[in-house]
Amino acid sequence: MHTNRWGRAVAAGLLTAAVAAGCSSAPAAPPSPSPAPPAPPSTAAPPSTAYSPQLCAAATQFQTATNALVQLDATKVGTDGVKTALQNLGDAGRNLATAAKAQFAPQVAALEQALGSLQTTIGQLTDQTSLSSKLGALTASVAQVEAAAEPIVDSVRTGCSGVPPVSIPPTS
Repeated sequence: MHTNRWGRAVAAGLLTAAVAAGCSSAPAAPPSPSPAPPAPPSTAAPPSTAYSPQLCAAATQFQTATNALVQLDATKVGTDGVKTALQNLGDAGRNLATAAKAQFAPQVAALEQALGSLQTTIGQLTDQTSLSSKLGALTASVAQVEAAAEPIVDSVRTGCSGVPPVSIPPTS
């Protein structure tokens, strides 16, 4: 299992994106996000379980949205682009929760809670200054969504060939 790998990748991507966008009003170091709550014990379906096409598509959409966020260049997309990428992650997370509910109920409950927190944080983004000031909360919200979705996507990846691998943020 790749515990916190996604959260670290997305956090690094968001921090890089915010710094690259020239967030001069950001503090020298963003506040440390509170650690994501521990994932519930894995009750993931074994690899031999057949997953529905809807669940495979939802896991693919979620991983694609996550990878897009990690690779985001905020200097090119600005605050609106960052907000759109976060909303895409939220939409993909809700689709994943809906498709996974029958097979992954405990993980879906954690995912839905994390998505609610992310949506609240997204609603507070209005401009570059709000993006800079909310970076710590935003990173923590995204990391919680990632941590909650990870056991679902990792399990589904074993039975759905189209789910892309986790993207690592570029180094520069």
